[in-house]
Amino acid sequence: MIEVPATHDALEGIAPPQLTPRLHGHAREVEFLTEAIESGKLHHAMIFEGERGIGKATAAFHLANRLLDPASGAMGLVDETTSVFRQIAQGAHPGLLYLTRPKNDQGTGFKSAITVDEIRRLQRFFSMTAAGADSWRVVIVDPVNDLNRNAANALLKMLEEPPARAVFVLIAHGTGGLLPTIRSRCQILKFAPLSDDEITRVIGEQSGAHDEAAVARLSALGGGSARRTLLFAQFGGLDLQEALDACLDAPQFDAQQAHRLADVAGNRKTDIHREILRDLVLDRMRDAATAAARHGRLRAAERLASADIAIQERMRMTDAFNLDRKQDFLSLLGDVHDLLSATRPA
Repeated sequence: MIEVPATHDALEGIAPPQLTPRLHGHAREVEFLTEAIESGKLHHAMIFEGERGIGKATAAFHLANRLLDPASGAMGLVDETTSVFRQIAQGAHPGLLYLTRPKNDQGTGFKSAITVDEIRRLQRFFSMTAAGADSWRVVIVDPVNDLNRNAANALLKMLEEPPARAVFVLIAHGTGGLLPTIRSRCQILKFAPLSDDEITRVIGEQSGAHDEAAVARLSALGGGSARRTLLFAQFGGLDLQEALDACLDAPQFDAQQAHRLADVAGNRKTDIHREILRDLVLDRMRDAATAAARHGRLRAAERLASADIAIQERMRMTDAFNLDRKQDFLSLLGDVHDLLSATRPA
């Protein structure tokens, strides 16, 4: 069994990108990268952009396997029996540096951002590895959205003067918050959400679920994200959706029902259920905004869209300042219930 270094977004029972030998979907991106490698025109810095959990990091590790071991197999289906695959997955290959949120100073969790100290590891990485005629050095930043300001500026300097035979792959869950100067130095590959058929195959491989009706509901909730669909499949997403809908659709705000949901979201032993509930709340906001716009209620649609952005910022602040999870989510439920009630058609 291959032991993979712990990361902030690892999910129990779900294979991480390093250990995923098959990439579902993204045939166009795989073809583009393969042709770029074979023609010698691979860009030194690329942004893999798309929704979270659709396979961008998996594609990055497939690219790393292809560059560091040309005999490992075609991108999209790498040979998991090779020593290079094992080294890459374990974080032990000298030609690969994988940067993500580091552990916090207490060692009990992970920091909320990728810090400048992580980017400084690049200097040591490049100084300790040789760039031979046939050797590559690969850096994966996952996700680049987590870079704090100092780290982003430090990375920019590396991108401006890249070492020889180096490839930077920046995983981006959207590029809106990135420094324009970083974007301008990268080739951007846009990864589309997975189709329902692709999601079904992922669920079958990762969780073994084959109930067609349940898989169809999960795929619809997943929105083309394999990670999100698997979260819903393995951690009670359908039950949480029903409970949240009942709370938000109630004519009057039910404090007792809201407290039960807030207890789930406030559990500090795991972030998974809070992540699911947060995504569901944002889904309700976006669905309501879309429905309002389609029916010509533009003022309501604008109000909901603005609230969606404000709620995302509120969630980031809650995490950054380590605020009380239960109380924050309880307050959020009340605000969203009132907003949905106020913007429903008369």
